[in-house]
Amino acid sequence: MKTLFITSIYSNLWGTEFGGRPSREYHYRISLQNILNMNPTKCVCFTSSDEIENLKNVFYNNFKMPQEQLSFVIFDLHNTKYFDEIRKLKNLEEMKRTDRCYEIQYNKFMWKYNINEIYNYDRVYWIDSGLSHGGIFPEKYQKDNSREGHYKISLFSQKYLNHLNQLTSDKILLLSKNNEGQFFWSQQIPQHYYKEFDRSKHIIGGLFGGTPKKFLEFCDKFETLLIQLLRNENQLYMEELIMSCLYFNEKNNFTLLEFDDWYKREHHNDPNIKYFYNMFEL
Repeated sequence: MKTLFITSIYSNLWGTEFGGRPSREYHYRISLQNILNMNPTKCVCFTSSDEIENLKNVFYNNFKMPQEQLSFVIFDLHNTKYFDEIRKLKNLEEMKRTDRCYEIQYNKFMWKYNINEIYNYDRVYWIDSGLSHGGIFPEKYQKDNSREGHYKISLFSQKYLNHLNQLTSDKILLLSKNNEGQFFWSQQIPQHYYKEFDRSKHIIGGLFGGTPKKFLEFCDKFETLLIQLLRNENQLYMEELIMSCLYFNEKNNFTLLEFDDWYKREHHNDPNIKYFYNMFEL
């Protein structure tokens, strides 16, 4: 089954008006290298003009990654669709100290415009390049205790990609965190955007997808709701909050992989708690 991954690496956004996590260059590269052990047919990675040559050198020369499997596309975040509307709602100084970039979050659903061959694939998934790391996967799934081993998670395999493809024959796959009781994680967008307000689940933006048709439809619905929020609200909302609303408004269109918490905490005594990594166990 032909599978397309879409991702991005922007490592130098901390301290800029875009916002981004600091010191992530090594993390994103080793993590993406490991994610590609899932062996997608193709991965398209969006990045900046400042980073692309170094990324090509690392992946093609150092990691020996085939260019036909992984391609890099320069995308200037200033060219983000609705850039002006997004910028108007930002506190630019505050963004310099923020670790989440709204432009990247929203472009997860907009970069489809920069990929012409989507319908050549059976499945299309967005996946965060930094998803493979020991912060959310226990040591037993890490390669070793080295810096590199922290990002080499054994659960990212061809077997797991086959599993995802089986789940997404007619619905979009979403990852969902328990958002109730002790597992509460986040508020949601204003209630009037919901057909029937529900915040019991918090959709995660790190991995989602399905058939090209379903993927593109989901992206279009995200954009439609984003436009309403940009026009009607006086703040920006994380992509996950928008995705959560879309899920509750059309639950039958989705397949969920669900978890309660990101990792085991000291006060967790219930053996039935499901952690993020459990969704990747087969």
